[in-house]
Amino acid sequence: MTATTPPVKALLADGEIVWVRGLEPGDITEVQSLRTRLSGRDRGLRFFGLGDTGLAGLAKRLSARSGVGPTSVGCFRNARLVGVAQYEIVDDPAEAEVSLIVDRRAPALGVATLLLAQLVFSAEHEGVRMFVAGTGTEDSTMLGVFSALGIPFRAWRNPPPPGTAPTA
Repeated sequence: MTATTPPVKALLADGEIVWVRGLEPGDITEVQSLRTRLSGRDRGLRFFGLGDTGLAGLAKRLSARSGVGPTSVGCFRNARLVGVAQYEIVDDPAEAEVSLIVDRRAPALGVATLLLAQLVFSAEHEGVRMFVAGTGTEDSTMLGVFSALGIPFRAWRNPPPPGTAPTA
């Protein structure tokens, strides 16, 4: 996100107000806290590749942020980070690889939708016209979010990470 993109105040399905905004170096502690709240299953079974190791890498990138690189947004509920989405421009500047993870304690409330909507807003300003990501069968709900938002998206199938069982 650019420094000029303001935080977005939004209402979740349960009526609670959240803020969605670009992540900054000062958010490292919250990113690490989200990482520790993830269950072992969630750390391995992540939406579009932003699992445990992805969050660790994100924290490292935030600390060394030069203003260039992946764009990351976070959803804050009661000042606590409950979801992260990011994209990174790939070889084709009109395409970006997208990653997303939401704390399972905030499921089905609209966090993923809010994050992706804000990410699309930012990506469009950078000329991104297509999101791409590796997905597993467990990501069908998230694929529906892309479709519902009208986001151009191309998926390729990844097997589930070692030590995790696919969900039914």
